Amino acid sequence: MVLVTKRMQGLQMNDSTEFHVPQPTTLDMINGLADIADYMDDKELTDALTFIAKIIIKPDIPLQVATIEIVRLQAIAAKMSFKATWMANVDKGDRAKKNLYYTAAESINALVSALKYITR
Repeated sequence: MVLVTKRMQGLQMNDSTEFHVPQPTTLDMINGLADIADYMDDKELTDALTFIAKIIIKPDIPLQVATIEIVRLQAIAAKMSFKATWMANVDKGDRAKKNLYYTAAESINALVSALKYITR
């Protein structure tokens, strides 16, 4: 038997009229982060926001994960900083995104500092 699926206001309904509520993503579980990720439409920023959401949900980070994430998040923060500077000086079209990139770079750098602290 093939189920016919229809979308109705964020819910799925199959032919037996059972409702299936979509499972929230990690970003959806933390108020506002999914909206930022959608607005910015930047894969690396979304990755960083997902990691931040995971830490908020479960702050006990294994040492191995912390050491890997330090390098990855530092690289993402560098990209955010370069992107914000580019938008401030060359491509001056989207002030809101530029400011969010500056905030992301600063916040991710602060997170990296906290991760470095726990690895000592």
